[in-house]
Amino acid sequence: MNWSELIFDMGYAGFAGFVVGFAVRRVLNFFLLLLGLYILSLMWLASKGIITVEWEQLFALFKGMFEGFTAFVHGLIRKLAFAGSFAVGFAIGLKT
Repeated sequence: MNWSELIFDMGYAGFAGFVVGFAVRRVLNFFLLLLGLYILSLMWLASKGIITVEWEQLFALFKGMFEGFTAFVHGLIRKLAFAGSFAVGFAIGLKT
Protein backbone atom coordinates (compact mmCIF):
# COMPACT_ATOMS: atom_id res chain seq x y z
CA MET A 1 0.00 0.00 0.00
CA ASN A 2 1.42 3.34 -1.06
CA TRP A 3 0.56 5.82 1.69
CA SER A 4 1.36 8.94 -0.34
CA GLU A 5 -1.15 8.02 -3.06
CA LEU A 6 -3.78 7.16 -0.47
CA ILE A 7 -3.33 10.49 1.30
CA PHE A 8 -3.41 12.41 -1.99
CA ASP A 9 -6.62 10.67 -3.07
CA MET A 10 -8.38 11.27 0.22
CA GLY A 11 -7.66 14.98 0.19
CA TYR A 12 -7.17 17.33 3.07
CA ALA A 13 -10.39 16.49 4.93
CA GLY A 14 -9.74 12.79 4.76
CA PHE A 15 -6.18 13.26 5.95
CA ALA A 16 -7.36 15.49 8.81
CA GLY A 17 -9.93 12.88 9.77
CA PHE A 18 -7.28 10.17 9.70
CA VAL A 19 -4.94 12.15 11.95
CA VAL A 20 -7.71 13.02 14.41
CA GLY A 21 -9.00 9.44 14.45
CA PHE A 22 -5.53 8.06 15.05
CA ALA A 23 -4.90 10.52 17.89
CA VAL A 24 -8.30 9.88 19.48
CA ARG A 25 -7.69 6.15 19.46
CA ARG A 26 -4.30 6.55 21.16
CA VAL A 27 -5.71 8.92 23.79
CA LEU A 28 -8.68 6.63 24.47
CA ASN A 29 -6.41 3.61 24.86
CA PHE A 30 -4.35 5.51 27.43
CA PHE A 31 -7.51 6.75 29.21
CA LEU A 32 -8.95 3.23 29.36
CA LEU A 33 -5.68 1.92 30.77
CA LEU A 34 -5.81 4.53 33.54
CA LEU A 35 -9.49 3.79 34.16
CA GLY A 36 -8.77 0.07 34.45
CA LEU A 37 -5.93 0.65 36.89
CA TYR A 38 -8.16 2.96 38.94
CA ILE A 39 -10.95 0.38 39.16
CA LEU A 40 -8.48 -2.39 40.02
CA SER A 41 -7.02 -0.25 42.80
CA LEU A 42 -10.53 0.42 44.15
CA MET A 43 -11.32 -3.30 44.07
CA TRP A 44 -8.09 -4.10 45.91
CA LEU A 45 -8.67 -1.43 48.56
CA ALA A 46 -12.27 -2.61 49.01
CA SER A 47 -11.15 -6.24 49.36
CA LYS A 48 -8.72 -5.22 52.13
CA GLY A 49 -11.51 -3.37 53.95
CA ILE A 50 -9.76 -0.01 53.68
CA ILE A 51 -12.59 1.65 51.74
CA THR A 52 -16.22 0.98 50.87
CA VAL A 53 -17.16 1.51 47.24
CA GLU A 54 -20.66 2.36 46.00
CA TRP A 55 -20.28 0.47 42.71
CA GLU A 56 -23.65 1.52 41.26
CA GLN A 57 -22.85 5.21 41.64
CA LEU A 58 -19.34 4.74 40.27
CA PHE A 59 -20.56 2.96 37.13
CA ALA A 60 -23.33 5.55 36.64
CA LEU A 61 -20.65 8.27 36.67
CA PHE A 62 -18.56 6.51 34.01
CA LYS A 63 -21.63 5.76 31.89
CA GLY A 64 -22.49 9.46 31.86
CA MET A 65 -18.95 10.38 30.82
CA PHE A 66 -18.99 7.99 27.86
CA GLU A 67 -22.44 9.15 26.73
CA GLY A 68 -21.22 12.75 26.82
CA PHE A 69 -18.17 11.92 24.71
CA THR A 70 -20.32 10.08 22.16
CA ALA A 71 -22.65 13.08 21.87
CA PHE A 72 -19.63 15.38 21.41
CA VAL A 73 -18.19 13.27 18.58
CA HIS A 74 -21.56 13.03 16.82
CA GLY A 75 -22.06 16.79 17.05
CA LEU A 76 -18.55 17.47 15.78
CA ILE A 77 -18.95 15.27 12.72
CA ARG A 78 -22.42 16.70 11.96
CA LYS A 79 -21.14 20.30 11.97
CA LEU A 80 -18.19 19.83 9.65
CA ALA A 81 -18.68 20.86 6.03
CA PHE A 82 -16.51 18.02 4.79
CA ALA A 83 -18.00 15.44 7.13
CA GLY A 84 -18.08 12.58 4.63
CA SER A 85 -14.40 12.63 3.86
CA PHE A 86 -13.54 13.42 7.47
CA ALA A 87 -15.58 10.46 8.73
CA VAL A 88 -13.85 8.09 6.31
CA GLY A 89 -10.44 9.35 7.38
CA PHE A 90 -11.47 9.18 11.03
CA ALA A 91 -12.58 5.56 10.64
CA ILE A 92 -9.34 4.65 8.87
CA GLY A 93 -7.37 6.41 11.62
CA LEU A 94 -9.19 4.42 14.29
CA LYS A 95 -8.44 1.18 12.44
CA THR A 96 -4.71 1.96 12.19
